[in-house]
Amino acid sequence: MRRRSVASRAGIGPDGAPRSERGFALVAVMTTTSVLMLLAIAVVGYGVGSQNISRHDQNWNAALAAAEAGIDEYVFRLNENANYWQYNAANPPPDDNTAFTDWTPVPGGNTPALFRYDVDASTIATDGRVRLSATGRVGDAERNVYATLRRRSFLDYLYFTDFETLDPASYTGSPFTAAQAQTRCSKHYLGGVNLQRDVDDRYDYTGDSDSSGAYCIEINFVSADAINGPLHTNDSFLVCGSPHFNGETSSSQTAGNGQPYRTNSGCSPNSPVFANAGDPRTLPPLTMPPSNSALKAETNAGVGGCLYTGPTRIKLNSNGTMTVKSPFSKQTNNAPCPTDGTGALPSNGVIFVQNVPSSSSDANYTSGCPYYVSGRNHPLGLPRSSDLNSYGCRDGDVFLEGTLDGQLTIAADNNIDVTWHVTYAGGLGGDDLLGLIANNHVEIYHPVSCTSGGTSSSCNLNANFPTEPNRNAKFTNATVQAAILSVNHSFAVQQYGAGAPLGTLNVDGAIAQRYRGPVGTTSSGSIRSGYAKDYVYDQRLKYLSPPKFLDPVASQWGIATWAENEVPTAYR
Repeated sequence: MRRRSVASRAGIGPDGAPRSERGFALVAVMTTTSVLMLLAIAVVGYGVGSQNISRHDQNWNAALAAAEAGIDEYVFRLNENANYWQYNAANPPPDDNTAFTDWTPVPGGNTPALFRYDVDASTIATDGRVRLSATGRVGDAERNVYATLRRRSFLDYLYFTDFETLDPASYTGSPFTAAQAQTRCSKHYLGGVNLQRDVDDRYDYTGDSDSSGAYCIEINFVSADAINGPLHTNDSFLVCGSPHFNGETSSSQTAGNGQPYRTNSGCSPNSPVFANAGDPRTLPPLTMPPSNSALKAETNAGVGGCLYTGPTRIKLNSNGTMTVKSPFSKQTNNAPCPTDGTGALPSNGVIFVQNVPSSSSDANYTSGCPYYVSGRNHPLGLPRSSDLNSYGCRDGDVFLEGTLDGQLTIAADNNIDVTWHVTYAGGLGGDDLLGLIANNHVEIYHPVSCTSGGTSSSCNLNANFPTEPNRNAKFTNATVQAAILSVNHSFAVQQYGAGAPLGTLNVDGAIAQRYRGPVGTTSSGSIRSGYAKDYVYDQRLKYLSPPKFLDPVASQWGIATWAENEVPTAYR
């Protein structure tokens, strides 16, 4: 009989491994394989799931881009056709634009991105804005953007100027008369011979010699200036020192140095500070309207505004009323429009003060100036005693002060003089809003008894208006909360070169003017007469407007405000 081997007797397999361990190895292999298979399935499942999530994220981001494309597409159509705002889903346009009623592919080739939009132009006649809601769709993702659109406007800027030079009306014969300055200086810095204003050391017109310093006076932005809001000029602006431009800054002319601004060679160092990278930018000009006469139509009978005639004093009251004295006014066209007392603000928010008509057939005609008040041949007793300022008896001038509760635009055929502080009852965060639009000057009232250059405090007279004799105070640290537009001249301070400093002129709002208007003089960086400036942009003007505020003659539509909203239920 053959004997079993020792190995066989001991349970050792022919491969040398114990028989019992061979079973355990098989189980381990199978378990490991199963785990690896499960891991592989999990990885594949995770990858597929991640791909779905990634695709959704891509669609989500692309849907926002599609909504923005809808906004841009509508703005393009609006700039191509200025009346495109009148079309909507109920009144479709003649160009077969389907975006008002259905999903429309984003322009630019084969793309799954779609958009559609809704338009609300119901307030365009009052605030000049179009409200647009655009929804973008990509795959199963939808997102909505809400935007307000308006033309580029004077209200976009804290500080807008057409010409960066002294108002020709301010010249008194040295170096030019006012008429000569109108010919030589009412031009932009660049434009070519006979087309640009007369400046030093440059051949600007045929026969130009700059002899005896006969060239236009240009106004600098100086180190003491801080512009706390957006600024635009149609001209090339001049820098002396280190003024701070703390908002978006732009110009419509590029100076010879390739910059939209120039530096004064008499100042050193010249290092303006711009808060925004890339500023100052070059943008198209904004064209001033020739007059504010369009606002007079807002006071026609039945429209709701108030028409006043000749010198008119308006005191705004914090209870939403106004106290008016307007001796020449016989017919205001609408009621209630008080002419010698207190009454409500006009229902459409517009006041226009006209010159006394020259035609005897006009209801507001008066011959001559049949008034003698406070010893002056003027219906409001101006100028006050010893004041060197002068006023026309028949001019459409507004003399304004007080606290506004409401929304109002005041326009004048001639000047608007701010005789004391003008503020909002609800502060800058409320809904009060004021527009001041003068065909000529918007001025800060400053009665003085000394000629320009006399800087004694005795030169400054108390700012007690003749019909308010008990004020007995100088107009120091003046505050004006308003959107200001001087159509043909400047926002300035009367007799800015006379008297001792009056503190700071605080403007909260916007200033637009044909020419740079001076508000004071400086010496070695300090205020010598008039006011220092503290101008702050009223951010509400990005989306609000005083009633019927004037727009530039021609300007492009753009986005004023932008925000993402929930997708309309009807689109889901």
